[in-house]
Amino acid sequence: MRRKRFQRGSLSPRKRNGKNYWYAQWREDGKPKSKEIGLCSKMTRIVAEGILTEILQPVNEGAENPEKIIWTFAKFCEVVYLPVCHQKWKASTGMVETNRLEVHLIRPLKERVMQEITRKELQNLLDKEARSCGRSMVDHLRFRLRSVFTLAMSEGVVDRNPAVALFTPRHYQEGRSRRVLTSEEAVAMIGALDLRERVIARLATWEGMRPERSWRCKWATWMRTRSGFGGGFTKAISTNRRQRDQPGGLHSQSVRWRCSMSGSSGYWVRRRRHGCSARRKERR
Repeated sequence: MRRKRFQRGSLSPRKRNGKNYWYAQWREDGKPKSKEIGLCSKMTRIVAEGILTEILQPVNEGAENPEKIIWTFAKFCEVVYLPVCHQKWKASTGMVETNRLEVHLIRPLKERVMQEITRKELQNLLDKEARSCGRSMVDHLRFRLRSVFTLAMSEGVVDRNPAVALFTPRHYQEGRSRRVLTSEEAVAMIGALDLRERVIARLATWEGMRPERSWRCKWATWMRTRSGFGGGFTKAISTNRRQRDQPGGLHSQSVRWRCSMSGSSGYWVRRRRHGCSARRKERR
């Protein structure tokens, strides 16, 4: 149902048959309406505006108190918050964050009215989640609550942000212990790999290079001088490239890998089966 707005109408002089008339315009049930109120020579603008106000009085009945939308937490997230966030999220980020929001926040706060949610209620929710979730998860939920209510304030849904003073509880579920790769295991891993996989594994461990970066790197950049090695793996549009020397062992292995490939093997360092880069695939 369309919102009924208060109308003041439009009043202007209009010439017809050589005489000027006060011409009024307004809308009724979404349709344009108009009427000639009287001659400009026999009626002032103030009188004409009073007549227009009387005409619009039955039209404006009930428009001053429009029906107010009751925003529950679930409704606001699904109608407003998630569509806004999906415009800036990557597809993978959207899948993770949407699931986290639906399971941990929308489910317990589903039918709660946004205006009635208090800081204490949100803090109790974080305390409850901390019993079964680790610190990282609770931090994400705290950030997401702040983000939801910040957008709600900008949209006029709430007049205050109850999530500003939220904090991560001291007692939370301890995370699983992570096994760290020892130097002996790293040497054994490198020794068990072929030349190509050895270079990629070294980039992903010692050099800290994300695996997907090697899909997007060109041989012209890869085999550039040592001083330009680090910059080749940063974003091409970045103006603050990290210049870092390529270690001698890795550089020599890269040269051997390139020489072992045929001259027409490729423009990209790691080619996919269909012959296009990861960035081109994402654009499709």
